Amino acid sequence: MKFFGRLKTKTYYRLSKFAFKSMKYCALIAILLMAASQIGCLTGSALSKADKLAEDKDYYGAIEAYQNIIDMQPGTPDALEAQLAIGKLSIDQMNQPAKGIKAYEGVIAAAPESEKAAEAYYELGLHYFREKDFKSAQTQFDAIVNKFSNLELSHNAHLMLAKSYEEAEDYESAVEAFDSFANRNPRNKRAAPALENKARIQRQFLKDEEESKRTNQMLVKRYGKVEGAEAAVENAKQELKDLNATIPEPDDPLATAQGRALAQFEARRERDRPRGGVERSPAMGGATNLGIPDSGFGISAADVMQNFGGQGGIAGDDQGSYHDAELMIANFFYGDENYRDAGALYYDAIARAEAEKVKIDPYTYLKLSICYRKVGMHQRAKEVLRKAASRDGEVIEAVINTGRNHYTSEDYEKAIESYNSVIGLRKDKDSEVYWLISLAHKKLSEPEKERDALERAVAANTQNTDALQSLAEVLHYRLKDRKTAAIFQDLVDQKGDSYIGAKTLGDLTYKYGNYIQANARYKTAARIAKRLLGKSEIDAEKQELRNQIIHATILAARASHQRGNSEDAQQLIDELAAEYPDHALIHYGRGELALLNEDTETAIAEFKAAIEKAPHSDTAVIALGDYYVSQGFNDDAIALWEGFLAENQYNQNVTRRLKTLKGDAETTEE
Repeated sequence: MKFFGRLKTKTYYRLSKFAFKSMKYCALIAILLMAASQIGCLTGSALSKADKLAEDKDYYGAIEAYQNIIDMQPGTPDALEAQLAIGKLSIDQMNQPAKGIKAYEGVIAAAPESEKAAEAYYELGLHYFREKDFKSAQTQFDAIVNKFSNLELSHNAHLMLAKSYEEAEDYESAVEAFDSFANRNPRNKRAAPALENKARIQRQFLKDEEESKRTNQMLVKRYGKVEGAEAAVENAKQELKDLNATIPEPDDPLATAQGRALAQFEARRERDRPRGGVERSPAMGGATNLGIPDSGFGISAADVMQNFGGQGGIAGDDQGSYHDAELMIANFFYGDENYRDAGALYYDAIARAEAEKVKIDPYTYLKLSICYRKVGMHQRAKEVLRKAASRDGEVIEAVINTGRNHYTSEDYEKAIESYNSVIGLRKDKDSEVYWLISLAHKKLSEPEKERDALERAVAANTQNTDALQSLAEVLHYRLKDRKTAAIFQDLVDQKGDSYIGAKTLGDLTYKYGNYIQANARYKTAARIAKRLLGKSEIDAEKQELRNQIIHATILAARASHQRGNSEDAQQLIDELAAEYPDHALIHYGRGELALLNEDTETAIAEFKAAIEKAPHSDTAVIALGDYYVSQGFNDDAIALWEGFLAENQYNQNVTRRLKTLKGDAETTEE
């Protein structure tokens, strides 16, 4: 009994001790919770106080208050809100754009997937748009369209992207952006006005009345009976009258693609029903939740399929699984150019097939990619094909074959679209694909675009004789640049062992970022000039060959630097300086490397030293003028080139650049 009594006493003591500790812990937890709550309230209060300072126009005080929040609570929603506020104040009120940009970029770096990051991208886009830096604005707006497609802000960004293209006079991209907005948001009240803008640009700026007519007809047909689209529809009808074009009857919104697809599906289902009246049970695989991520199309596959009875209504007939049904219905939407709903179904079907480890038709990936492009999500379009190609080599061949089929059917725009979708996915295929693109542009009578595609084909593979021959032909026959055409023809005819041939290939590969080939070609050009120098006995010829050696070596150094070999680049320049210490081009070479190192002050000084030392050479004059243009200092470039031509009036290189620059300036003023 004593034993049990002692045990009872010990147990009671331990329980009492435990209860006491528990009370202490509970009290501690309560204190911590109260403290956390107070901190939250304090932070919220601090935000309110900072906002009040901003409202009272005490901008410096507000920024200090916002910064205190960031320092005290880094990474929290309030800190991100404070950082956004600093960005807005710095740009909108204090004329400190660099500080504002840094604040917005800080939000993106701290929480790249958050809604606050989307806001930061948008504010950056608006800032660059107001500053007429349209390329930077496009980068910001495009990031929102691709990364935050589920946000309402994404719709605003999409339209701002289109406006940025239009303001930058990139009218083809503007047309594509307005069109993709309407594809992505077919029921949005701004879809019809977006198509109206597309038609306006096609007629007013691209001078393509046929395409403008088609867009207006589509607008009337698609939105003629849609409430809220009346103004855009009436404007489209007036445009069609002006063009003496047919005004189509509007579609009945109830007669949808869903209805047509459902009827076809049910007919096939009845046709393939097992005889004897017994139908197979729905496949369970269709009903499982696979945890498929959001597709980005703004509508789920389940919502689209709901019109067809959902998973239980159509999954599991004899023809295959649920994803087969999704693919069949997606094809209907794709044929009707309803890329949003088609894309949502393709995305879901691919995910289900991959989860079931079932091989899927490689053309499905292409269609999904096209759906993404048609709704303006180019980054995701590329990513779809990149991932698919890494798993299935047939995907790229399927895309190329699709392009060939479009080409054979004389649908050259779609051929180009297909080819472009696989550029960069396999480097060994790029040259061939660019050449195929050039053939389509040739059929469309677009010689400048044909040349661009062919230059890219040669830059990707300098041994592509088909591309070299085609480039020589477009230059000779359609662009009338017979001098350059002859250089490429010599390369085709294996007469390219010349300084000009090697340097031309070096310039071309450098232009398109193939720095390894550029470096090799420039060094080849320098070796050819050095070999000829050893045989020459004419002083004037020797001087020209020395110029060629130095110039080609400098260009090789520049290519080395771009490859990341800055030490090798500097060594090449130092070796030249030791061999030709008094040559004017040494200053030019130092200027080029200074530019690449972002030391603009040294670069300008070196270019000017080269010009002073050799006033009749255009090399440094062009380099300095091009730098001025890149920074928007067009007046300085014009003054520089006009001053040079006053003493060198027959220099065609500078004359061409000056004419182009003045032409661009006149267009901008108009």
